[in-house]
Amino acid sequence: MNIQNFFITGTDTDVGKSIITLAFALYYESKGLRVGVYKPLQSGAFWQDEKLIAPDLALIQSFSSCIKTKCSYLLEGECSPALAMKMANVSFSLEKVVDDYQKFCFECDIVLVEGAGGLLCPVDFTKQLTMADIIKALALPCYIVARPNLGTINHTLLTDYVAKEKNLTVQGIIINKYPKETQDIAIQNVCLEIEKYTSTPIKYIIPKFEIITKEKLIDIIDIVDKVL
Repeated sequence: MNIQNFFITGTDTDVGKSIITLAFALYYESKGLRVGVYKPLQSGAFWQDEKLIAPDLALIQSFSSCIKTKCSYLLEGECSPALAMKMANVSFSLEKVVDDYQKFCFECDIVLVEGAGGLLCPVDFTKQLTMADIIKALALPCYIVARPNLGTINHTLLTDYVAKEKNLTVQGIIINKYPKETQDIAIQNVCLEIEKYTSTPIKYIIPKFEIITKEKLIDIIDIVDKVL
């Protein structure tokens, strides 16, 4: 079992980064590790019982209260983190993110870092920083989460290209929400087509779940980990 902190990014918003992060977190927890999930920035936060809640981290906590979670910038606006911070009159500090991450690492055996949006998602208008700059500052390898349907080849290859242009280490591509027994020819051939245009391997193909359970998520990562 490879115990190494890593970053989970995506080709776009709503590709299922949070579910993939949850699956990895539950898998490592099942192996007896102290797991932490760190979210540098979370926009779209909501109020509950007079407390601002990070929806992505709330998902983690709903499956396991033992997994530690941390967020440096918790913002209400359902938009890019940079715009949400501008609306809230909050300044972004890359140094704060690095410091928060490093301190969090002392509390955990493994830390999974989940991004917001894709690699070029804006995080600081003033300095023109994007999510890719956070990954680089944290010096973490990353996985790219992609959807399986038509249009994903372009989005996936663009994300992979940007990552390499910015000298990021891409561990692999994760195809998420893959429909079982699909007759869609684009979906049937998506892995083959992506792999013809990049040396980055497709490491995981995660099926589309009607009902998500803790056991299903652990089993998927466990099976793939043994194969790899």
